[in-house]
Amino acid sequence: MSQATAAAPAPTPKPAAPPAPVPGVTPGPTARPAEGTDLAAARGIPSALTRWRLIAALGVLAFTALTVAQLVLGMNAASRAAADADQVIRIQDLKVDLLRADALATNAFLVGGLEPNAQRAAYDDALAGASTAITAAAEAQPADQAALAELSSLVLRYGSDMEVARANNRQGLPVGAAYLREASADLRGRGMTLVESLLDANTARAKASLDDQHPLWVAIPPILALVLLGVVNQWMAPRFRRRVNTGIAIAAVGVLALGIAAVSASASQAAENARLSSGEYADLVAAAQARGAANSAKSNESLRLVARGSGKTFEDAWAKDATAVRDTMPGESDDAWSAYEASHREIVQLDDSGDWDGAVKVATDTTAGSTATFTAFDDGIATVVKDKASTVRDTLTGGRAMPLITALLTLLGGLGATYALWQGIGRRLEEYS
Repeated sequence: MSQATAAAPAPTPKPAAPPAPVPGVTPGPTARPAEGTDLAAARGIPSALTRWRLIAALGVLAFTALTVAQLVLGMNAASRAAADADQVIRIQDLKVDLLRADALATNAFLVGGLEPNAQRAAYDDALAGASTAITAAAEAQPADQAALAELSSLVLRYGSDMEVARANNRQGLPVGAAYLREASADLRGRGMTLVESLLDANTARAKASLDDQHPLWVAIPPILALVLLGVVNQWMAPRFRRRVNTGIAIAAVGVLALGIAAVSASASQAAENARLSSGEYADLVAAAQARGAANSAKSNESLRLVARGSGKTFEDAWAKDATAVRDTMPGESDDAWSAYEASHREIVQLDDSGDWDGAVKVATDTTAGSTATFTAFDDGIATVVKDKASTVRDTLTGGRAMPLITALLTLLGGLGATYALWQGIGRRLEEYS
């Protein structure tokens, strides 16, 4: 019996041989499935969003810093304006003290012998006040120190020459009149030239400080910040299918409100400074100029009589000073100045008619004559100057409160707006976490 033969296994198929390479052709890389453009763009959104968040935050912080800086600069300008106005007042007071001292000295010179104690004391007070004003002005404004140093030396020389003139006058020596004229001419020549240059420089500084408010510059940072926030929001809107990002909206509202407040504060200060410049400050300068010209006129009145018949030059100078007073004095001083002018006309009439002694009596009368009417005018206009100076100073120093409060609110609000937009954009980033 024969055995069954086992079935042979099926042959294993061999892998197909790779196609033979075509001569002269390099085989290329194996192709991969193409990645969608939208998917690639979506993967780039988180990094782009991070950049936009940083740019927007820096933009709002820049707005905050620039706006606060502008408000602080405005406050500093107001402080400078107050200091410059004080210096103008100081120099005007110095001018008045010097001219008043000269007017008192020349008027007392007409009496001869020993001067009235009250008039001598007033002269000493005026000269001491001038010296004190020079020291205070030099400390307040370093730019004025060179001119004030020269003026100080001139005042010392004036006081010394006037003492020599008085000593000779007490002895009845005519040389005393020569010393008096020389000292007075030096004071009202070179001395007043220095004073006027100081007044011009400080008036220009005060005017520049009053004009140093720029609401337009304050408006630029918030406008740029709002534009930036709008660009960021527009970039995000189509990608997240939300028209407005809440955090950016809160930041934009905050920037807008703070910008309006800052511009309003700056514009208000600018308007107040403009009103002050053309109002109380202008009146202050005019009243101080009128007082200085009046004291110069009184000095020329006395010098006319000291010259004994040769005083036409001094009378012409008096007329020029009187015109300056009329052009610049406040209206409330009109009657007092008219009374003094009437006394002066009486002096001129007596002197021209040959009654020199009668003219001197009217010029030195402290109860009803020229000295009395002039003192009434001088006291009245001095009060006007003091009141105007107080108003200017209070307005400039008091106007700093609103910009300061606005600057603090802008600082806090700007930080809050930055936090709001950071959080608002951050929520969109979380969607990719």
